[in-house]
Amino acid sequence: MSSLLGGLGEKLVDKWVSALAVPGLLLMAASAAAAVLGQADALDVAALRARAGQEAARAGEWSTVAQLAALGAVVLGSVAVGGLVRAFAGAAERVWTGAWPAPADRLAARLTDRRKTRWQGLQTEIITRGDAMPIPAPSRPDYEVNRAEIDRLTALRDRIALAEPQRPTMTGDRFAGTGTRLRNQYGIDLASSWTRLWLVLPDTVQAELRASRAGFGAAVEGTTWAACYFALGLCWWPAALIGLTVGLLAWSRGRRAAVLHAQLVESAADLHLKTLAAEFGLASTASVPDLTPASEPDSTPASTPGLPPGFSVERKVGLALNRIFRKGT
Repeated sequence: MSSLLGGLGEKLVDKWVSALAVPGLLLMAASAAAAVLGQADALDVAALRARAGQEAARAGEWSTVAQLAALGAVVLGSVAVGGLVRAFAGAAERVWTGAWPAPADRLAARLTDRRKTRWQGLQTEIITRGDAMPIPAPSRPDYEVNRAEIDRLTALRDRIALAEPQRPTMTGDRFAGTGTRLRNQYGIDLASSWTRLWLVLPDTVQAELRASRAGFGAAVEGTTWAACYFALGLCWWPAALIGLTVGLLAWSRGRRAAVLHAQLVESAADLHLKTLAAEFGLASTASVPDLTPASEPDSTPASTPGLPPGFSVERKVGLALNRIFRKGT
């Protein structure tokens, strides 16, 4: 047991140090360079090297206990900086997802309306072109031209959002759009059903969702580090370049991670809502107008254990699940 706890402790320490201490130490090193060089001599490497040599020589005269204490203070300081930045990552995530505080309501509404207007304009043009679509035939070469234009407009629309925009940011609409698409398809309210759906997901699916969510969180945290370097750039301009680089990389990673996570959430619902409905004894067929308890499966093998043959999730099943999950509220 002691060896197991020791190994677990070592893994936790390694993860803790890599996640907090190393980025914090780099920021502290950049802050030290800013304090020594300032804006005027920002790239004076010789001066920085000379100052580092002086400080190292001075520390060499200290006792072993003092040197260990100084080293511990540096490590603890870097961890504290990393922890502080991670704490602010929550606020950064609200910026990413468009859940802005009340003072920014007017700006958020204006940006949301702008995104909605662009989306609706493209959607209207797509519908208009689709209604006027010629019948495909060798004698109608304009069919392929019109088809290509619809595909182009659809790609532009989907770059804004996959459903009508509700948030001032692309990431916020990507997450909100997942709930809208599932509600339109199955009648299910993702917010109230997600915890129940999570409990019926296979371990492999849960692991993929955790990994994609962690990837998005890491990217958001990267933008927080970038903001710290930008702030340091007021005293030492190379830090602003570091912040710009880190910020662009984090922004790119964050957008990809948000899209991936939203796709995985939607796919998990597509594939496992049947299982969730069956757990609550609900079945739906095209010939039955009302919800009926799921019948016992016969001896015929089914693709999903416990589901009756021909079982499908219709909107009335999703609405029934909503009533169950909301407990009548």
